[in-house]
Amino acid sequence: MSDHVRFGLLGPLEAWSGNVRLNLGPPKRRVLLLRLLVENGHPVSADRLCDDLWEGHPPAGAVSSIHSHISRLRDVLEPERALRGQGTVLVSGPAGYTLAAPPDTRDSNRFEEAVNRSRGLLARGRLVDAQSEVERGLSLWRGTPLTDAADHAFAAREIARLEEIRMAAGELKATVLLQQGEPEKAVLVAEDLATRAPLREAAWALLMRALYLAGRSAEALRSFETIRMLLSEELGAVPGPELSGVHMGVLRQDLPAPAYFRSHAAPAAPAPQPAGAAGPLVGRADELARFDELLSDAAQGNTRWVLLSGEAGIGKTRLAEEFASRSADAAFRVVWVRCGLDIAVEEEEEEGDVRVHPLSRLLSALYPQIRIEGGPEAVARDLAERLTEQPTICLIEDLHRAGPRFRRSLGMYARLLRDVPMVVVCTTQDADDVGLRELLAVLVRQSRATLLPLGPLTVADVHELLKRHSTPFTPGLPGTDLHQREAAALHRRGEGNPFLITEILELPSDRRTGPDAQLPASVSRVLRARMDLLDDRVRKMLEAVAVTGGELDVELLLQMRTITREELLSILDASVIARALNWEDDTAPGRPGRYLMPDLTRELVLHDLTPARRQVLHAAAAHGLGELRKRHPVHIARHLMAAGPLVARDELIDAALRAGNRCAEDDQHAEAALWFDHASAMADDPGVRAEARHAADAARRQLAQLDRLQQWTGHPCDPAGLPDDDTWPEDSEPRVS
Repeated sequence: MSDHVRFGLLGPLEAWSGNVRLNLGPPKRRVLLLRLLVENGHPVSADRLCDDLWEGHPPAGAVSSIHSHISRLRDVLEPERALRGQGTVLVSGPAGYTLAAPPDTRDSNRFEEAVNRSRGLLARGRLVDAQSEVERGLSLWRGTPLTDAADHAFAAREIARLEEIRMAAGELKATVLLQQGEPEKAVLVAEDLATRAPLREAAWALLMRALYLAGRSAEALRSFETIRMLLSEELGAVPGPELSGVHMGVLRQDLPAPAYFRSHAAPAAPAPQPAGAAGPLVGRADELARFDELLSDAAQGNTRWVLLSGEAGIGKTRLAEEFASRSADAAFRVVWVRCGLDIAVEEEEEEGDVRVHPLSRLLSALYPQIRIEGGPEAVARDLAERLTEQPTICLIEDLHRAGPRFRRSLGMYARLLRDVPMVVVCTTQDADDVGLRELLAVLVRQSRATLLPLGPLTVADVHELLKRHSTPFTPGLPGTDLHQREAAALHRRGEGNPFLITEILELPSDRRTGPDAQLPASVSRVLRARMDLLDDRVRKMLEAVAVTGGELDVELLLQMRTITREELLSILDASVIARALNWEDDTAPGRPGRYLMPDLTRELVLHDLTPARRQVLHAAAAHGLGELRKRHPVHIARHLMAAGPLVARDELIDAALRAGNRCAEDDQHAEAALWFDHASAMADDPGVRAEARHAADAARRQLAQLDRLQQWTGHPCDPAGLPDDDTWPEDSEPRVS
């Protein structure tokens, strides 16, 4: 039955097993199920469930209530569980409760997949299939998504995200209808969109275009006046370039149907956004200053190319959006396309036909009257004439996704288009792609393209993000030393990556860093995409590195039989390329650097380890450390303790005693007492137990003496230089073997 449980989130919560609708019980139980569903297969602790279900004020019996609801949900979702033992749908583990529901069992996931498929079909000109796919996705909606939890904070972001995709799907449907020559149907869709989102310019632009193509030009012009007044009264803003362009097209009576790949015009100014929707742009002052210079040059009639490069999440798109906004303010026409989605070419098209060059299609959509016969030179000449009417910025996103044909076409136009008022901004990830490197070299050589590689944010940048964020990172005031230390911790955890840091900032302040830090689901997906690039050998090595502290210890890994020396270099290269390990130079002179696992990656690897696998690795690490010279007994003891039932009690007792003795030698008396307590609790032999207790008591007496000395002197004391005072007990710490 569990394989067939389906969940409906796009309306009141539903669960179906085959054709049977399951009774999910009272409202609080339904909210609990939704909380687990939105986590997409990740565990949620009982404490977090209590906080989220009772909005930070759980009653005294909240944990018991959670356990009771979980038990009832298990009975409903897997009634046959009692017959086969352990459940497989709602499972519990050390990290909390997990709802193991595959993505295709949730209607919200099926809806998103349908919309993405529809976009791809539209990009390839398969209009009938695109319409069928988007309508199939929209038919899954039954009302407000997650409506049972609509008044809970944990559901607010997911509701907003799904509603945004629903709006985009409606716009996609209207675009398909216009391309199919059905403007009256498109009018009905666009009117509904404009009613649901009165300030959404894209919806009004579609409505105006549909009205015009349906022969209702006067109504299209009245619609423009309506949205213009709304923007002015509500936001103090004016219509953006896309909406203004449609208005001018209606006035001139030359408005075409939208192109099949749908160009995206940038707004004249950033629209107001709810807290957390898009972070402020920080740390890119140099890049913005350089772009302003290039924009000024382009306005004087000079073609300028800009290449934004960097890893995923480093802020390329966010910076490009700022470029688009500044260009729109400077009266540039803005066109935004994405390689792999907006730009798509069927493989069977003729290689030499200029009409199928992706950039030619883009330019013909931007300027419908442009001629695309006669080869690239003719297209370039005609385009140059059009660009004299209004300067243009073309933003080409994800250039690394472009195919060879588009890359050749782009390089060709870089050579042909030189002295025209145009800026072309390309974003690309750092990729080990020979073809991409060749294209970048061509763009630099042919057009003197400006290279803007984006690096991580600095700690100061992260501190600025904290000060601008809507919710304080801590009760401390922005700018204080405490706030700066937290910025440094956040910078380290997020690797200076704007996307990772912004997502972490959406967490409650006590879950962003520190021992209670939480891994956001969005960050988890990004990190898993990195890990998917790795083979099993690399994953096994990373598991061992994560369990042993996050720093690569080659000799220990060899002792654990995780890798061989022959495999080491290739595995290290693969790990560094996937950003699962980073090289860090040691600042101390004469000391080598080291490979470190980023904090978030380590958290994900540890999270994904089963308890049994983790225990096996801890046992292997303990025994490996025991074979190596000069390894601290405390490290060995900690791994043995974490290995659980895989280690004999006598071995654990011996390790705890050795760790306690070493801590006592190092004047770490508090930790020494704890290790002796562990040994005493595990020992069956009365003599060993008594000796361990005596050692623990002695360690605590030493600690108390040091505390008194500190109070007398007003500063930490050096146990090695304690005065010879008759007031101190003379009994020394016993060593236990």
